[in-house]
Amino acid sequence: MLQEKKFALTPLAAAVSAAFVPTPSFAADSSMLEEVVVTARKRAESAQDIPASVQALSEGMLKDMGARGIADYARFVPAVNVVSYANGSSTIVFRGATIEGGGYIAQSTSSVYLDEISVTSTGSQPSIRMVDIERVEALAGPQGTIYGSDAQAGTMRIITNKPVMNTFTADIDVGFRGNKEGEGSYDSSVVFNFPLVDDKLALRIVGFSAKDGGYIDNVLANTPSTSLVGNQLAGFGSLDNSEYAGKDKNDSEISGWRAALRWEINDNWAMTLSAVHQETNNGFFNDYDPSVGDLETVKFYDDHQDDEYDMYSLTIEADLGFAQLVSATSYYDRDIERIFDNTVYMHYWSSIYCQTYAVGSGPGYYGGAYYFKDPNNPDLYMVWGAYCHAPTVDGDYLSAYDSPGQQDRFTQEIRLSSQGETLDWLVGLYYEDSNNSWQADFGLPTSNSYQDSVSLQFWEWYFSDTFPQAIETWYSQSSTDWEQKAIFGEATWHATENLDITVGGRYFDRENNNQYYVAKPNGNPQPEYLDANGNLSIPDHEGDETEFVPKISVAYRISEDVMVYGLWTEGFRPGGTNRTRGEPFYATNYDADKITNWEGGFKSKFAGGNARANLTAFYMDWEDYQLELVDPSRLPCEGGEAKIAGVCGQPWQAVVANAGDAHIMGLTFEFDMVLSENLSVGMNAQWLEAETDSTLDLNGDGILDVQKGNELPIVPELKSSAWATYVWPVNFVGATDAYARLQWSYQSESNNILANKDYEPANPQIENDSYSIGDFSVGLEANTWELSLFVNNITDERAEYTHLTGTMIAAYGARSRYTNRPREAGIRFTKHFGD
Repeated sequence: MLQEKKFALTPLAAAVSAAFVPTPSFAADSSMLEEVVVTARKRAESAQDIPASVQALSEGMLKDMGARGIADYARFVPAVNVVSYANGSSTIVFRGATIEGGGYIAQSTSSVYLDEISVTSTGSQPSIRMVDIERVEALAGPQGTIYGSDAQAGTMRIITNKPVMNTFTADIDVGFRGNKEGEGSYDSSVVFNFPLVDDKLALRIVGFSAKDGGYIDNVLANTPSTSLVGNQLAGFGSLDNSEYAGKDKNDSEISGWRAALRWEINDNWAMTLSAVHQETNNGFFNDYDPSVGDLETVKFYDDHQDDEYDMYSLTIEADLGFAQLVSATSYYDRDIERIFDNTVYMHYWSSIYCQTYAVGSGPGYYGGAYYFKDPNNPDLYMVWGAYCHAPTVDGDYLSAYDSPGQQDRFTQEIRLSSQGETLDWLVGLYYEDSNNSWQADFGLPTSNSYQDSVSLQFWEWYFSDTFPQAIETWYSQSSTDWEQKAIFGEATWHATENLDITVGGRYFDRENNNQYYVAKPNGNPQPEYLDANGNLSIPDHEGDETEFVPKISVAYRISEDVMVYGLWTEGFRPGGTNRTRGEPFYATNYDADKITNWEGGFKSKFAGGNARANLTAFYMDWEDYQLELVDPSRLPCEGGEAKIAGVCGQPWQAVVANAGDAHIMGLTFEFDMVLSENLSVGMNAQWLEAETDSTLDLNGDGILDVQKGNELPIVPELKSSAWATYVWPVNFVGATDAYARLQWSYQSESNNILANKDYEPANPQIENDSYSIGDFSVGLEANTWELSLFVNNITDERAEYTHLTGTMIAAYGARSRYTNRPREAGIRFTKHFGD
């Protein structure tokens, strides 16, 4: 709905920074567009006045959308593409800058902030529940000058409401949703604002609890007994998933709280202390297999993911007279536990390696070093018994993969800034100390004890030892530390009344250290991790790099309401250190990759402030992009027939490499308009061309895995949305207004992986179909309450976010895809108490 002015800036906030106190969203009158004030450049200003692509969504806009998480509001941000795997597990992409299509060790190209806290994670990004959120700012294009690492292609800023002085308020928000495909869902939250000391101290507390009901059914089935690549074992297909089958397995429960205490010490100094806690407990991921049935899948374990994070921050603001000082200190800690079915994956490799042959009769390409005696039959040789997880060589089994992880990050940023008639400037110092650790229990049999498996017998024979505590065939752990220091700055010269010239830059130094450890089976460290005395000694792999990223922009105001601008920026993603064993093909250290962005834009308001139209054109050159892939060094160094001379001893190891170059060019258009006192409409769209500029042979076999001109993965060529809201006065049960809203979003087709189409028949590139999703809501508003009825996903569309990939999936004809929630109808009620 159209928003009235809600907040007034305190004198200190106006002088220092609007980044930490309530920032106004306002309309001059009820028939004008809402003007959203943002702090994207670390100072308060209208999004229309920034010479860059910035889309701002106010609290009212987010409420109108019915946004509960990033996947909901990203539908209406054309520069952003979100692949949602489950709550707390998503890939966020700005302007199509992605290579992975779902990697887990490569760092993100886009950063995510909650207020001043970076929550950007390696792999999937955390879920931030949209409760008591003041606004969202989507900063498209490289933001390396102010936001540093991981802001290579864009930054998503989620800004919470802050404590308000001298005002008590309480807000209750409850909602229920249902659908014919699965469980019901609910959302509930409370928000309290307490004035503790007049003009000095205020406390804001938020609590929430929600459940997204499941809608994916796990269908009763036996393990695969046939494969497209053959080599199935005789016992496969004898076990089923009856212990784990059931309906609505992908439910999700979310709970948490936030608290912020603001102390306005005097007219020149203030501080805000805040804390955040959130827990997300997911069942299955949101993928299904159409070959099984609509919203149905077959899994042989109760998959689940538990995600918990805590954030703490202290922000100090001061008016020093000549400049404004901001000190932002934060700590972020995240713990993730993932365990999921791995049966089909393990069956694929068992069908290849868990084979026995009479002496000399096996397939020759395995080489002599890959023949080992069958522990149960000395007259037979097996290829590689580690994959025989059943009690017999050709027996059936079920398997799971357990991977807990932990991330923590401490940051300190200090900024000085000033705004004047001729010159605005900002300088800052930044420090970060962070860690990302994980463990992996791989090949964990769930239908029998690993102690009863042929795999354990094989390892004990191979190492001439016993492993009574072993529970799986492969255990690994990794810990990476980063330390980063940076200095940054930006200055804007108001050359004339209409012309602004901005220059900026960021210089950073980043050190990283990785420790990686493998045991086969668990409890049996590999020889490279033992010192001369047989004690565990995990080597350090270190890297260090420095970079400078510049920024130049020129903005010209044709009139008070029309601006054109040109922008040149660079964004970087820091390099790092790979987990390294043996003699790998790819380097231990990989370098930062860089995106250079050339951008031109037009921003305008017209029709007396009732309409807004923005157009952005951009070209981004991506140099030495980082690609996550499997190193082609899987064969043993002793006796193995390595495909590449000297490359060996690192079996099936995922690494990151500087692989090639790419370009991304596009157009983004935004339009919204108030047609009358009652009706407002809007739409936006982005067109992209995102392609590789170089060919790639990823495993040294002489065959090009990626051709020049291949499309980047999970990137739609066209993304668009549109909406219309109609508001009219009523006098009904105390309500003063009624409204109706229709909104729609569209995304064209994309590919699930970066690959030369049809190059690998056993692991093909799969096209994600285009999809469109529409929602409708009606409601009543009064001075202190609001009631709404809504239908989400009106047409019951099955969006194809992306498809699972991998040879083991393709070998069994599976085509699992991640999708959205089915059609839901619901009711929502909010109640406001206080001033």
